[in-house]
Amino acid sequence: MYNTVWTAEKAGEEGDWRDVMMPYSTELIFYLEMDQPPDHSTNSIVCLVFREEVNDKLRDMPDGTFLVRDASTKMQGDYTLTLRKGGNNKLIKIYHRDGKYGFSDPLTFASVVELISHYRHESLAQYNTKLDVKLMYPISRFQQDQLVKEDNIDAVGKKLQEYHNQYQDKSKEYDRLYEEYTKMSQEIQMKRTAIEAFNETIKIFEEQCHTQERYSKDYIERFRREGNDKEIERIMMNYEKLKSRLGEIHDSKVRLEQDLKTQAMDNRETDKKMNSLKPDLIQLRKIRDQYLVWLNHKGVRQKRINDWLGIKNENTDEGYFVSEEDENLPHYDEKSWFVGDLNRTEAEELLTGKPDGAFLIRESSKKGCYACSVIVEGEVKHCVIYSTARGFGFAEPYNLYSSLKDLVLHYHQTSLVQHNDSLNVRLAYPVYAQMPSGRR
Repeated sequence: MYNTVWTAEKAGEEGDWRDVMMPYSTELIFYLEMDQPPDHSTNSIVCLVFREEVNDKLRDMPDGTFLVRDASTKMQGDYTLTLRKGGNNKLIKIYHRDGKYGFSDPLTFASVVELISHYRHESLAQYNTKLDVKLMYPISRFQQDQLVKEDNIDAVGKKLQEYHNQYQDKSKEYDRLYEEYTKMSQEIQMKRTAIEAFNETIKIFEEQCHTQERYSKDYIERFRREGNDKEIERIMMNYEKLKSRLGEIHDSKVRLEQDLKTQAMDNRETDKKMNSLKPDLIQLRKIRDQYLVWLNHKGVRQKRINDWLGIKNENTDEGYFVSEEDENLPHYDEKSWFVGDLNRTEAEELLTGKPDGAFLIRESSKKGCYACSVIVEGEVKHCVIYSTARGFGFAEPYNLYSSLKDLVLHYHQTSLVQHNDSLNVRLAYPVYAQMPSGRR
């Protein structure tokens, strides 16, 4: 018996595994509940959801996220482990025979729970060298959309600080990788251009070699008859120099091609690391924002939230924060900032004379996108808002807001500078809301 790792994407972009595994219809899928004691039976630690929910459950989740479902084979007790690795879903069969479970012979685990517990501490590379990942994050049947479980403000604040720090660390790592990837991509392009130049140079030198070889024979024969050994030696030396130079150019090209191949492989690895970080960033951002919402709904002052977030309050523009009366923010009324089909010039006219942080959201000339126009240092700046399957945002991996209103509410308290160094501003004042007096 042997096992195979499948990638869900092989079955198409919609994640239909019908041609990958076995003929599913409205088959029910089981999720292991890891919060139960290990001595519980398998039947008592599963719950039922439909197959269509699997991709939604694992979409944008970090590497190491997993679930276990019924394999729907004729062998009762067989399961399939669905594991997130490298931004893809990997499907691994869990076999059951004679009361034992495992991925392949010999089956050594007394239960599925025991197997999962083992690989939560040990890498699956033990089973497959390409799966260097642990089963870190189970999709729990008790998992809820609301992740805030703490029941007092101090505990929630500490959790906010913890997730914010994790998010900051991941963001720095992503930015570092992005800078590395961009720089390396430029170098790769330069090397490809250099290789094209080498090819042209080699072609020229080869033509010169053929030409000199063809005409040299006549000259050498002539000088030999004349007894002019010096000229013969000069011709031969020039020909050898030409061939030597051609060899050097060819060797340089080969070395450059090898460097390019190595660098391209390194760049692909960097790209994979970036892609594996995106789900982490998205998940941490969602969790952090839920804690922020919880604290805002509890009426916690922004100054205290800033302390947990590590923001220096003495430099905070209090005009940006109205957290004690958060429900009364004009931002909640989309009519105060969404202007529909308005072009760039009309947006600038509407915002002219308003203070920094005054903004509007409009439909973009770019199909399927929106645009944010905002006053920064007295000038109107424009930036594209992308609409993706995951949500709205200014750039990957931050396209995660379920609505334009959620995006506006977030950037009411968070500067746009993280997306563009020249946009050190928050979405403070909707264009149709009352503006503060005496502010520019």
